[in-house]
Amino acid sequence: MKRYLMVALAVLMLLCTACSKKANDSDKKEPTVAPTPGQAEEPYVPTDYDALTGLPVDAPSALRPYAVMINNIVYAQPQVGTSKAAWIYEIEAEGGITRMIAVFSDLNDVPNMGSIRSVRPYYLSIARSYDAILVHAGGSEQAYSDLATSGYEHLDGVRDGDASAALYYRDPSRGAHGTEHTLFLHADQVAAYAEKRGFRLEHKGDYTSGLNFSDDAASQGVGAANTVNVAVTKSKTTSFTYHADTGMYTAAQYGSDYIDGGTNQIVNFANVMVLNTTINMTGDEKGHNEVEVTGSGSGYLITGGQYVPIKWSRADVDSPFTYTLENGSPLYLSRGATYCCIVNNGASVTFA
Repeated sequence: MKRYLMVALAVLMLLCTACSKKANDSDKKEPTVAPTPGQAEEPYVPTDYDALTGLPVDAPSALRPYAVMINNIVYAQPQVGTSKAAWIYEIEAEGGITRMIAVFSDLNDVPNMGSIRSVRPYYLSIARSYDAILVHAGGSEQAYSDLATSGYEHLDGVRDGDASAALYYRDPSRGAHGTEHTLFLHADQVAAYAEKRGFRLEHKGDYTSGLNFSDDAASQGVGAANTVNVAVTKSKTTSFTYHADTGMYTAAQYGSDYIDGGTNQIVNFANVMVLNTTINMTGDEKGHNEVEVTGSGSGYLITGGQYVPIKWSRADVDSPFTYTLENGSPLYLSRGATYCCIVNNGASVTFA
């Protein structure tokens, strides 16, 4: 009997020890295993991609972008804030002078921008292709008529008195060649002001940018494009240089590199596009142009040191641009910012 009692006591002690060990083990954290030297880390998988640049973003966004009218006369150099743009369009305004409309996914990290100039109907049309809130200072009579007829949401530094006070300011140091070159924008305050004005801040559910991106867009190329010269007007040429070490293009105009005066850094572009269209003078006393930015036409994509002929089309003023190769297959852009020159049919474009 005594022997049985001793055996039972021993079994009970073993069970208690096992239970205690199990309870203690459950409180311990699993040890961190250091990666084997040379072992590759798990690849980063982005949540989504920016609709205008194809660059990875942490979260998808349905917010409308902003399209800002930028002065591009020689006296307005250097511009400020343009290095943050997703797209920059350069088009003749009148008299051989070009103007830009810069499209931004958002403006929250752009403290200042300028100088800001007036809008024309075709710049407004480009803004509408992105469903972008337009930011400008003044406009031609036809542009104001189009804005009034369409009811398109915009912020005007000339006729919106409260917007002028809240968003715009003058830089007297830029006034040597006229006050029209001195108007600048507190860009990082634009979104809050647009909300205050009751603007629609998000895209409608059926919005699409019409753009396709690829990590291997240069494989579409048919010829070398290490240097590119585009005659945007008869008197204004913009040049681009490819840098193989970065995979980017830099621009030059008026004999100098295209820089952002806010950072004093040269602006880089993953893509350069040239779109051919019909540009005619309206015949008014100010020499304004009519520029066809709906319909269809030809052009070039320049990326990764290569160029390829393309076709563009756009169904109407509220549709995005659609781009294809000449055979009709979809065109892919490299991920990053794009500089787009819209030029008259037959304008000189050279590659080397």
